[in-house]
Amino acid sequence: MAREFFLSVVAPDKAVVEQDVVSATLPGSEGYFGVMAGHVPLIAALKPGLLEYVDRVGTRHYVYLGGGFADVNGEKVTVLADEAQQAREIDLSRAEEMLEDARKALRGEDSLVSKESAVEEVEKAMNRVRAARAAR
Repeated sequence: MAREFFLSVVAPDKAVVEQDVVSATLPGSEGYFGVMAGHVPLIAALKPGLLEYVDRVGTRHYVYLGGGFADVNGEKVTVLADEAQQAREIDLSRAEEMLEDARKALRGEDSLVSKESAVEEVEKAMNRVRAARAAR
């Protein structure tokens, strides 16, 4: 049986994940990285993306992260996310609408998203869509 560690994912408004897991893959600012029990300690900046984790029975779960930081040690991973949501809770049609609105801003069309933040919003919206599709 694989060793487990505790995964805690916290957004400003709620705790998203609080459970023992076997592995996790996080969207680091320099690229995705994996964590298993006994990992060397590190603190990493996170970019918007998908956090994937495997629970003790081998089921894969996905969480949308809007960036943040991860504190990793051998027995616990704590993610302090700018925003986070379980993939199964994301409304796919709403996520696709948000992506289209952000793309409109990039093209200079009328949008709820400012042109200055359009690139970041496209990245976040694309990751929401990926997360929602991964959970299906």
